Amino acid sequence: MSVDSLTPQPAKKQRAPGRPKAEAPHDATIQLRLDKRQLDQVTEQAQQTGLSRSAIIRAALDGVRVLQAAPTPEQREHYRQLVKLATNLNQLVVQARVGQDVQDRARATLAQVQQLLATLNQTQA
Repeated sequence: MSVDSLTPQPAKKQRAPGRPKAEAPHDATIQLRLDKRQLDQVTEQAQQTGLSRSAIIRAALDGVRVLQAAPTPEQREHYRQLVKLATNLNQLVVQARVGQDVQDRARATLAQVQQLLATLNQTQA
């Protein structure tokens, strides 16, 4: 035996764990033939919802109907405005608690909220 074989060798570095395993991995693959109309329908739903075509098909198989489309840029802007108006209402409530008269400003803000909600309901219908 040589002296080199008696000295302990440094342990090899272990690799960090990779991506965690999925709870329900999609480990089976099928080929699916669709006609042009069906493919267009799945593709359109995928674009509207932001999901993949595979996710749309899986949802259909699970009995879930995908109804919610991704919000348009115009709808997103309306949602941002609603957040700002809600913040304004909260500030008005705080001012009212300390005795300030904020009734007119609160009514005007609520009217704006109602108008935005009506606009959002029209675009979603």
